[in-house]
Amino acid sequence: MADVLNFKCPCCGAALSFNSDAGEMVCAYCDSHFTMEQVKAAQESEEAANGKSDMVWDTHDQEMVSDEDGKLEGYQCPSCGAQMVAGDNTAATECPYCGNPAIIPQSFSGMYKPDHVIPFKVNKEQAKEALKSFTKGKKLLPSSFLANNRIEDITGLYVPFWLYSCHASGSVFFEGVKSKRWSDANYDYVKKDHYFLDRSGSMDFEKIPVDAATRMDDAMMDSLEPYDMKAAVAYDAAYFSGYLADRYDVEEADARPRANERVINTFRNQMRSEVGDYEEVSEKSENIKLSNAKAEYAMLPVWMMTTKYQDKAYTFGINGQTGRMVGELPIDKSKYWKYVCLSALIALVIGSAIAFFAAGKVFNYKAEAAVAVISLLIGFIYGGALKGAMKNVAKQTTAKAYMKEGSYKRGRFNDRLLYSKTDKKERPRQNA
Repeated sequence: MADVLNFKCPCCGAALSFNSDAGEMVCAYCDSHFTMEQVKAAQESEEAANGKSDMVWDTHDQEMVSDEDGKLEGYQCPSCGAQMVAGDNTAATECPYCGNPAIIPQSFSGMYKPDHVIPFKVNKEQAKEALKSFTKGKKLLPSSFLANNRIEDITGLYVPFWLYSCHASGSVFFEGVKSKRWSDANYDYVKKDHYFLDRSGSMDFEKIPVDAATRMDDAMMDSLEPYDMKAAVAYDAAYFSGYLADRYDVEEADARPRANERVINTFRNQMRSEVGDYEEVSEKSENIKLSNAKAEYAMLPVWMMTTKYQDKAYTFGINGQTGRMVGELPIDKSKYWKYVCLSALIALVIGSAIAFFAAGKVFNYKAEAAVAVISLLIGFIYGGALKGAMKNVAKQTTAKAYMKEGSYKRGRFNDRLLYSKTDKKERPRQNA
């Protein structure tokens, strides 16, 4: 008679029973057998992996600044309702969000005082040249796009960002599998050793940026990174002279999940890189905690241009510190199909010639059909590459660029064998 114990099967999660005849724990569901040492090791590993991450940030209340002795003035777009502030020398001609050519003064309370400001380093002429360079060599760009867009209507804008700094420490738990294969006259065998992998460490992050304006596209703002935060200065209204400055409308608590995601993904990737030679690796859980965590408020420089082509708005952003250009260009569908067909035709001619001579100058229908399929695939791959070159906007999911150099400290490095399981498969019989 089996004595029932409160243990779960490491393979399938069903209840295990101790089989006195076998002297082992046996799963009634999948018939796996385990020693008591293996079961206890699995239970201890599960308990260790059940911890939860703790992501807590500290931020101080923002101070409201108003007109700064007449140096700041409120602006509101009558089309989309965007509210911004600017210096008295601002010469804005259009809304950076919707492209409306009329931004008119309004009276509102100003903006929240930022902890940091990165001044514009790229001027308007350099920003326009960056936009022109971005369009060069784009084979799918409509011929009429550059002729009709308003490249002069480019606006310098200070965009609000939350900056997150912290010390992150903790563990990530994986399951790793190593396999051994052999055969005899009747069966093929695969033995899989399942390991519990515990990797821990710590690292520091400095000023991970998360944009704080709902009207800004998150992926576009991410794509403008990185900014050199060492060039940040204390707030002074004079920096806004000649530019617009958006007021933040994303609270720090609402922006925090994006910072958490980037910290967690970076930490997880670092721990994953510490896993050795396993055929299969899967993450089981993680336990990450923050300390010395703080959020600061900053205004970062961006040149913005919104233009329309065939009733669709296209927005471009340029990092006002580095000149990095991001955006999405329109695609001429007729040009796309022209290049798909042309590249496929070239591949077809070359492939057919190779197949013809390889077959001893004999036409082979099957070979030519295979060449045709491959050529068509090459055409679509080339067309896809041309499409990909028309857009360089992508959301950032890690914060490796903001990990403080030399801050990573490796912690526990523990591999524990949980259990082994051998499967066998009958070999095909050989005909005599």
